[in-house]
Amino acid sequence: MKRLTFSLLCVALLAVTGALAQDDSKQLALYLKSGDVLTGTVKKVDEDGVKLDIGEGIELFIRWDYTRGDKHYELRKGAADFSKIKSVLKLADFCHEFAMDEQEAWVLAAALKLDPGNQAIRDRLKELPKVEGLEIPGEGETAKPEPEPEPKPEVKKDPDPLPPPTRKGFSVYVDMVKEDDTAKTWMEEHFEEMNYKVGSEKDHEIRAELEIKLTLIKNPEFMGAELYAIYDGTLTWKLYKKGERAAFATNTVKSEGVRRDTRDEARSRCRTDLCESAFTQMFNEMEKLR
Repeated sequence: MKRLTFSLLCVALLAVTGALAQDDSKQLALYLKSGDVLTGTVKKVDEDGVKLDIGEGIELFIRWDYTRGDKHYELRKGAADFSKIKSVLKLADFCHEFAMDEQEAWVLAAALKLDPGNQAIRDRLKELPKVEGLEIPGEGETAKPEPEPEPKPEVKKDPDPLPPPTRKGFSVYVDMVKEDDTAKTWMEEHFEEMNYKVGSEKDHEIRAELEIKLTLIKNPEFMGAELYAIYDGTLTWKLYKKGERAAFATNTVKSEGVRRDTRDEARSRCRTDLCESAFTQMFNEMEKLR
């Protein structure tokens, strides 16, 4: 009986694999910074990210920030409008973020074709390693010598003012409405990476109140084995200055349709997506106080 059950399970898994294999020619393997790989049909590609249909009628929009951009340059390049300087520079920023120096140089050269007089782009291009065969618009042309300016009388200058004092990051107390040690640790580690200090309930400058809700949407099984799991989640954050009862900033972020092979993997990925979105928003609000 056990052998029969195992055989039936293998047949079912092979059937699922075969069904997926039929669409391989239309699918994209999207590599994420987390190490995960999402496979699905590309529904839309733009300057902000990729929309994938991962099956079961589920569509996910993944921002470029979460991908391994170095593996998807051609896909991202196809979303750029090379007739618009803003779109081209956004592609150059994408290359810079993922340390693609050669591609960034080619894109910046394309930007100079649209705006040859942009010195900021030229300075940025000079900081990159030289690329063989790259033609930079405006270079190699003989410039007309400018007339020498007439000497001006010397004017005594006041001594340079002292630079403004630098301020260290705030001390932040991460206060979980509902206990979630994983989310609390994630937030504290990322605040420390941004030169903020981890405060305590009694000793802090800013209190970050977080409430996470993770909901299992779908978790089908076949003969006792999980096929996949889908989670939705929300994270509501509020920022308080020490001693104040009214929050100076608050928002709620959502992550929907997070699908993985198991409940634990789907729940973990959903939590991380929420923490990443919320952290960026909270950090930006805190920086306004500096």
